[in-house]
Amino acid sequence: MFHADHTILQILAHAMIAFLFLFRCFTALPRFNEHAGRLAKRGVPFSNFSLATGFFMMLAGGIAVLIDCYTQIGASILIAFTILANILYHDFWNKKGDWAERNRAIYTFCNNIAVMGGLLMVLLTS
Repeated sequence: MFHADHTILQILAHAMIAFLFLFRCFTALPRFNEHAGRLAKRGVPFSNFSLATGFFMMLAGGIAVLIDCYTQIGASILIAFTILANILYHDFWNKKGDWAERNRAIYTFCNNIAVMGGLLMVLLTS
């Protein structure tokens, strides 16, 4: 716990992964209503509650991974969040016609797969 048995590179890896989620949480929060509206248009039930839950998942999971406290739970939460974000928000398979938007969604989807690989490494080595 608290990185007691980690090398400096493992600590750095935890911090880098946590940074992604914490940064996205805090930079997206001011646009809460915009994001909630986008989720509602996609048919996500209780879009405000769903989005607030997503922000909580990013915050709680990011902090857990950053400080190495309940890291496996935190990494699992972030993996679950990323899977849901890919399905609900970066659904490139539903983007017909607008190739630029579809390509952005594909790139984000693929990046999220790589992030989940990093989170899986955190999960397995913590």
